[in-house]
Amino acid sequence: MGTKIYFLCPNNNFMSGGVKQIFHQVETLNKNGFDAFVLLQGKSKQKWFESNAPIAYSPYLLRTLKYIVENRKMTPRKQLTLWSLKKKSVTLDEDSILVIPEIYGDKIDQIAPHIKKVIFNQNCYYTFNLYSFEKDYQKTPYHQPNVLATIVASDDALAYMNYTFPNLKTYKMTLGIDTSVFSYTDKKQKQICFMPRKLTDDVRQVILILKLRGKLKDWKLVPIDNKTEQEVAEIMKQSTFFLSFNHREGFGLPPVEAMACGCYVVGYHGQGGKEYFKPEFSSLVEGGDIIAYVKKVEELLSTYEKSPETILEKGKKASEYIFSHYAMAKEEEDTIKIWNDILNR
Repeated sequence: MGTKIYFLCPNNNFMSGGVKQIFHQVETLNKNGFDAFVLLQGKSKQKWFESNAPIAYSPYLLRTLKYIVENRKMTPRKQLTLWSLKKKSVTLDEDSILVIPEIYGDKIDQIAPHIKKVIFNQNCYYTFNLYSFEKDYQKTPYHQPNVLATIVASDDALAYMNYTFPNLKTYKMTLGIDTSVFSYTDKKQKQICFMPRKLTDDVRQVILILKLRGKLKDWKLVPIDNKTEQEVAEIMKQSTFFLSFNHREGFGLPPVEAMACGCYVVGYHGQGGKEYFKPEFSSLVEGGDIIAYVKKVEELLSTYEKSPETILEKGKKASEYIFSHYAMAKEEEDTIKIWNDILNR
């Protein structure tokens, strides 16, 4: 039996690209002979995508992490709770590897301190979560000898990590788009979709200004929130435009999924999206520039009214670009290569 790899994962009941990617990684590793598990606190609450990833449970580890993150005092009652939870939890042996998200910041090295770790840093802009700018950190979890490597998902994140931690082994993997879910179609409606969960104030301003100016009378607006993966894909396939409100993203998956479905994407790249926001088939707006955003959308709507094929053709180009640069086969190839290298170091 090889090294067991446990991907620690929050039990989210809302749509999260980061959670979805953890499950995809575990699926890919098992498909290729690795012994990998999604490590959850309890029964998964996610019902917005399907997965056959093997699951392991450690309410002990996740509760311990909660106490650490919240700086809880370890009372006898809490110790008793942890003792009880430990009996219900999988045991991580010394040869195991714990893959932990970047979101736990400077607490990463405090959880299971004797276990080897890989940090799956899906958003480099969360790297310093929970840190205090008043402290002078000479060492971080990324400097610990039992942290074997960090894995990121964009050119921007790789540059961030290499500059910040030049002595850390950082791997960049390609995120693949599942064509069985997010696929191109030219059967478009006069529909604009967007995700309102992040930068809600920006979303509200852009939408309301467009409405006040009478530019959306013939268009259907569809917010994508609390939807299953299949429902998200269906909305994107129907939509001509996708409004991107990426904000400090390690990669920013929704605009890529929208492009895969043939949407013309307009909006913010959020740093991580710089690599796929190409002027040949998308329109970039500087983050926070609300009026520029509105003007660009108005311009694109006007172009569509005069020549819908111009917009639709660019949506097709976007889809072709995504499937040639972000294929599932490339993600699988990168994943295997990265983990073989980590295990053989």
